[in-house]
Amino acid sequence: MSTMTFPLPFQKFLWKLLDLVKSLVNMGSISHSDIYLLSRDAVETKRLNTQHRFLVAISGNNIIHPSIPNNINSIADLGTGTGVWLEDVSKVLPNKSADLHGFDISSAQYPPDHQIRRPGQKSIPLSVHDVLRPFPKEHHSRYDLVHIRLLTAGLKKRRLRDWPNGYVQWEEVDHTAFCTDAVPEAAVVTQLRQSVINAMLTLGLWPFAPKRVHEEISAGGFCDIVHETYTTTGKEHLRGVAQKWVDGVMRALVPPSMVVTGEAKSEAGAREMVEGLVAEFNEHCDHARAMVNFGVVVGRKAD
Repeated sequence: MSTMTFPLPFQKFLWKLLDLVKSLVNMGSISHSDIYLLSRDAVETKRLNTQHRFLVAISGNNIIHPSIPNNINSIADLGTGTGVWLEDVSKVLPNKSADLHGFDISSAQYPPDHQIRRPGQKSIPLSVHDVLRPFPKEHHSRYDLVHIRLLTAGLKKRRLRDWPNGYVQWEEVDHTAFCTDAVPEAAVVTQLRQSVINAMLTLGLWPFAPKRVHEEISAGGFCDIVHETYTTTGKEHLRGVAQKWVDGVMRALVPPSMVVTGEAKSEAGAREMVEGLVAEFNEHCDHARAMVNFGVVVGRKAD
């Protein structure tokens, strides 16, 4: 079976999709050979780092949102993946001795010693932790800024009223934003996107992530809230990158989504369908621009 990598923005969604697919396997509906498990290899690590730089480029190179003061002394990065966001943050923070710490449910993409080494500066530790579970007491009320990127499924189990004091910067790609600038919209784009939206609604997840994050933070006792949407619109230098990224999202998410919605009986069958649809999408992009919108919500929690 050929190697396929899954975009990080939807890891939590994919885990839930894969759990559902696995349950179908146990009932005899799908064979084990049809299931692709999320990879965490060197190729995926490279892709995640490339994705990070793509999203930073969309935001105008704002790694930390400009509404957050620059006198930050400690930062936690949840769902840190390879730790690339923290590594870049360490280069732009005025306080070079700031306490930085990354957390992820898996260490498979961490450096061998679970830390990012920086010559002449203290290393950045990377810990294994499920962000849906309570953190050890040594991390309580410790951080000035908590950064979250592309973890839409986590918030529904997170009580933001219990959030510690400090800032949160939460970044999400809106699942409805995978489109082109063509008017009217091409039917293939609508079909591919709607499969993902319908599957997420079926699984009780959020297909409209940036809006929902803003609503939850607004209701969670935060102040100084900022909600900003970055877009590839008008950024011609990102045209090819955006198309390639959306292509990857569709290949990763639509097949398992079709199994959930009943559009396909197996993930293998869905992949075959999606290959044709994605080819049609890419042909459409010969005359249209793929668009990606990226929502950032910032809030401050204080007594």
